Amino acid sequence: MTTAYLRIVAVSAPYVWDVIESVTRAVRDPLCVDNVGGADSGLPNLTEESAVSDRSVEFVIGTGSSEARRASAVAAHAAGWSNPVSLVDETSTIPRSVIVGHGAYVNAGVVVGAQTRIGCFANVNRAASIGHHTMVGDFVHVGPGVTLAGEITIGNGAFIGAGAVVLPRLSIGVGAIVGAGAVVTKDVPEFTTMVGSPARVLKTVEEWETTCPYCATN
Repeated sequence: MTTAYLRIVAVSAPYVWDVIESVTRAVRDPLCVDNVGGADSGLPNLTEESAVSDRSVEFVIGTGSSEARRASAVAAHAAGWSNPVSLVDETSTIPRSVIVGHGAYVNAGVVVGAQTRIGCFANVNRAASIGHHTMVGDFVHVGPGVTLAGEITIGNGAFIGAGAVVLPRLSIGVGAIVGAGAVVTKDVPEFTTMVGSPARVLKTVEEWETTCPYCATN
């Protein structure tokens, strides 16, 4: 019988262990591909990228933060990995009306409301709650325990820190950062950091490219 492997690339960050658990719960065997070096030697089925000849197989990304996930996706695309797939943990609750983009990862215990879109290579961490009709952009990081109250638009590459709360019908700009525990009561401009309760502007951040390399070539 052929083993149902799911390749995980970019495995040097500790967050990869969460991805491994989700792959295992999906009754697939993780095959960890070290494409940047520095991977934990204890990772299951660890192999170097140079040893993988068929890169048309399904794969997911093992890193967590917004910029790291995009850098990993760009590297995978350049190396010929052609088939990114979404991974939704078996313990999460997601209605059929939700769209999950390729390469996105929904961690354990997440609850997502109806008519929501989760963008390409987005990362929704443990026990986050996303309300109905929310648009989560590509490469967005939603931290553990975050509450997005519904009808929220989050731009590509935004980072929502652990335990933050975003009130309904607000907009989080491209590349914006919301600090851990913040309570967001107004729109967050792009490439801006907001912290506190209620959240206030702390500083602007350096702009970076947030487009998906796989979408750009389709």
